[in-house]
Amino acid sequence: MKVLMTEALQPVGQQLFIDHPEIELIKPESLDEAGLIAAVAGVQGIAVRSAKLTPNVLAAATELRAVARHGVGYDNVHVPSLNQRKIPLLLAVNANAVSVAEHTMLFVLSLAKHANEYDAAARRGDFSFRSAPIALDIADRVLTIVGFGRIGTKLATRARAFDMAVHVYDPYVPAAEIEAAGCRVVTDLMDVLPSTDFLTVHCPLNDETRHIIDEAELAQLKAGGFVINCARGGIVAEQALADALQSGHIAGAGIDVYSDEPPPVDHPLLLDQRVLVSPHSAGVSIEAAQRMSRETAENLIAALTGDVRVPALANPEVV
Repeated sequence: MKVLMTEALQPVGQQLFIDHPEIELIKPESLDEAGLIAAVAGVQGIAVRSAKLTPNVLAAATELRAVARHGVGYDNVHVPSLNQRKIPLLLAVNANAVSVAEHTMLFVLSLAKHANEYDAAARRGDFSFRSAPIALDIADRVLTIVGFGRIGTKLATRARAFDMAVHVYDPYVPAAEIEAAGCRVVTDLMDVLPSTDFLTVHCPLNDETRHIIDEAELAQLKAGGFVINCARGGIVAEQALADALQSGHIAGAGIDVYSDEPPPVDHPLLLDQRVLVSPHSAGVSIEAAQRMSRETAENLIAALTGDVRVPALANPEVV
């Protein structure tokens, strides 16, 4: 069997392929569409990270039987092309949930405690900076989570350990499940925004969620509130967020993902010191990278040997 590995995996994942002598690993000469089209000829499986599997690339993979994504987002894969041919797309669903939840808590705490400002004051020897407190306690603050999947549920556990009041908006999760996690069910996001101190999104990017946090939602958010996006760029409307920060209505933000990656150096969110930023790295801890590499390889090998792991499917309709 031929497997295309578009980008290198961690050694633990690559070794799993090597341990299967019946698998021949193929690597593309380039990650543009032409390079991928040339590489997919005769492959039965694709292990993909960030490369774009366009309709043309997938059409050229005439013997394709399964695709495994190194991560949980899959906006770089044209799923309708896979669905049409009943090809499973498997995700590394258990790899980075803890890492993203922890990174979100990093943003929550750093924003609340004004970590950057206190760090700068201490480095310049300005210990009088402490005389006019600006740090906030997060205990009893309201954290509203949009999306209660693998990451949202783990974030809720961590936030509640800090005595935060956790509200959850996810119309696809039963209310009883949210309540059992000790969280308040939100049926209308606009209703809870005026009391929300921290708003964070943890849902996939699709037509339904694109700009789910836009100008109207930001205007409704509690004055002085914070916005965090460790999910996908485009879920939070970036210009609307920049405008809300500029007006002073929003006190700060934590942004790990962007509509265009990397964003231009003059992107307004990068230029605003009230915004904490990271380079789409929330789910890239040492442990998460190893788990993700292993799970990607395991998912693809299992599918190619006749055992499609249904819980890992992005497109369960194909089975």
